Amino acid sequence: MKVRVLGCSGAIAKDCRTTSFLVGDDVLVDAGTGVGDLTLDEMRGIRHVLLTHSHRTTSPRCR
Repeated sequence: MKVRVLGCSGAIAKDCRTTSFLVGDDVLVDAGTGVGDLTLDEMRGIRHVLLTHSHRTTSPRCR
């Protein structure tokens, strides 16, 4: 099984990508900013997305 680390940073900064992993060609674990490094064909191949946590906002608009 191939696991590709797309991002593993806890912050958004220059040259840093937040957590996401591509398992095989079709399973994405978390959807951090590293997903943007995938090609469109790679994105189309994703069939399953597993989210390990949320980033809940305190904004009244998002409640």
